[in-house]
Amino acid sequence: MKNKKIIFSSITALMIGASGFSQLQPSFSLNGLGRSYIINNTLTGDIMNNDTKTHDKGIGGYNLFDLQNNIGVDSIFQASATYRVRGEFGGFFGSNTSMTFRQFKLSGKIKNVKYEIGDIRVQMSPFTVYNYNDMYQPYETEIFALRRSISEYENLNKGNGWLLQGAQIQDHFAFKNWGLGAYGFAARTSPTNEMNSSDRLLTGARLNAFFGNNLSVAANYVGLNDIDVESTVYSYHNQVETGEIKYSNKNLFINFEGGNSNTNNSHLVMGKADTSVKSNDYFADFTSQYKVENTGITLSINADYVGPYFSNPAAQTRRIIDGNTPSLFKMVHDATTARTAILFDRLTSEQVYNARINSVLSPYLHEYNNALPYGKATPNRTGASFIIASDTSMKNIHFEVGVDYLSEIFGEGTTERRTFLVTKGAALLELGKMMELKRKLNVSVNARMENTHRANDLSGGGSVQLSNLLVDAGISYEIVKKLDILTGVKLLNAKGNEFNAVRNVYNVITNSTAVNINSNEMILSAGLQVRVSPKQAFTAQYNYVNYQNKIGANNSYLVSQLFISYTGKF
Repeated sequence: MKNKKIIFSSITALMIGASGFSQLQPSFSLNGLGRSYIINNTLTGDIMNNDTKTHDKGIGGYNLFDLQNNIGVDSIFQASATYRVRGEFGGFFGSNTSMTFRQFKLSGKIKNVKYEIGDIRVQMSPFTVYNYNDMYQPYETEIFALRRSISEYENLNKGNGWLLQGAQIQDHFAFKNWGLGAYGFAARTSPTNEMNSSDRLLTGARLNAFFGNNLSVAANYVGLNDIDVESTVYSYHNQVETGEIKYSNKNLFINFEGGNSNTNNSHLVMGKADTSVKSNDYFADFTSQYKVENTGITLSINADYVGPYFSNPAAQTRRIIDGNTPSLFKMVHDATTARTAILFDRLTSEQVYNARINSVLSPYLHEYNNALPYGKATPNRTGASFIIASDTSMKNIHFEVGVDYLSEIFGEGTTERRTFLVTKGAALLELGKMMELKRKLNVSVNARMENTHRANDLSGGGSVQLSNLLVDAGISYEIVKKLDILTGVKLLNAKGNEFNAVRNVYNVITNSTAVNINSNEMILSAGLQVRVSPKQAFTAQYNYVNYQNKIGANNSYLVSQLFISYTGKF
């Protein structure tokens, strides 16, 4: 109750403040989002054999309302604060209702200098600051994209940026034949516990020079550093410097980025380093894209080298934490074992997403993405890729087809190296527009096949052979005006063996454990969407999930889910 009074008082003060600014004729506006959803779930299958304690049915959901207050005194000072009220399904008369501030930001512009303070979103290059999504879904089926958008909204994911608490500033200077842009930010990624861990700060800067309309040169810096206190046990310091060159004209785009990292991770005793692990390495990445004139096709080639010890947590932290337990049927096997998140949970569970930048590379499930689990900045990788894709001149057909061939630079725990062959393709056909129908009719498909291979070493151990296939396909059809029927299917097949790397607090591989994989997953979804307005929609969909894990007994199961949702924005 005390927290609710504080929140209410803060909002009241904000409104009074807005009224007080009225003498300066400030602008004031409100916007936000409201959502209600209900889910009805059922769990069946082998996993329930002789199980008398696991909950196999459940109804859940919530109502929430996000209200964003926007105040603009002038161009120099603006403020926005988002206030959230959320009530869980089944609560009555305000019980089980929470009230919190969701986001807060101050911003403005002083001459050419733009600034933001509070909750800031930071994104630079894939090797500096980048929130990578490891799933291949350029044209994801609409029925799945709707569910994913809820999970990403709740986790404040937007594009490939990290949402951090701090400040950022940018400026630009224009000269006769060239220009200069400057950008910098600072954020605290984790606070001190005032005992044995330090404040950890992420800082970054970018200086970009433009020459005409075709050429630019940039220098980037990112640092993740602990502010040590007397009782600090582990002290972490990481510095990354990179340089970029970009050239573009009507049909050609070329980008090169290269740089290095330096890391010092120490164990402290009485403020002095007892153990210190240092590493440094570099990367180089080259991309060229050519637009074939009068064809609507672009050709892209990429070649890169990322050293085994290249380290940058701001670019290598995973968005999905595969070890997190989802909320849906989270305990199985007589309620004694946490259920491992599967493909369906990546769509629907808000608990498997990660919002914290980690200095140690997180474990991952090999069946989802074994080639680049940490994005383009994945260490110990070298290789090339080739993509053929449609360009913006093709209005109703969008597609891409590509192949990646990568290998490790040195073997992990063996003299042999893994190789990765990835073939992928995706397409979106807007058939309604192509056939000049008055209704929407879209067909989408995405597919990605990955093969990992490593030969036996001299001792006869350490071989790897793993293949996985991910397919996403579906149809969205407007049967009557603003009423869509949505269907979709996702398939994931994985079979083979791999090794899980075990890392210590210094991010050093200390061991590896063998893992066998033989699983299939199918998600079938169908539903209706009523687009009440461009910002309001009602959705009802049924999901059927069939997960077959052939490793071990009683690990396979079926999930049936009815999902009903209303979302309104203003």
